[in-house]
Amino acid sequence: MDEPGRRAEQRPLWQRLAWLAAIWLASVAVLGAVAWLLRLWIA
Repeated sequence: MDEPGRRAEQRPLWQRLAWLAAIWLASVAVLGAVAWLLRLWIA
């Protein structure tokens, strides 16, 4: 019996690392954009 949540464990390591890197880059980009907008608003 396969649980739906266990399907993620069968993915290749490179694919999981790619998702991790993509999510990390997106979060860094959003934080950078927010910081830039705050600088524009405050200055």
